[in-house]
Amino acid sequence: MTFHPTNNPVFWKQTADELLAAKRFEKAAAAFQQLCDLTPNDADAWCGLGQSLAGLERYGDAVASFERSLVLRPDAQNSLEGLANCYEARGEFEKMTACRIRLGKLSE
Repeated sequence: MTFHPTNNPVFWKQTADELLAAKRFEKAAAAFQQLCDLTPNDADAWCGLGQSLAGLERYGDAVASFERSLVLRPDAQNSLEGLANCYEARGEFEKMTACRIRLGKLSE
């Protein structure tokens, strides 16, 4: 098997992280989606996809990504924070509050 960046999760992780840090949300979302396809059990990849989608104001899709991350790692604070922010942006304040309460309990 030869090395090719399209099937290398390390390549996609580095690329996606750099794009997200540069606030290039559309390209970051595409890179994180590729990473999620390669490593579907990677909670951090799903969180990154959620952050990218939230940056594009695609809150419904971001919620699904953050929820997937939390299924894989229930104590993922970044995912829970992102989920709370998406709920707030969508006006779903009860769900936002539940997330913030859970965050508070995780940091105790």
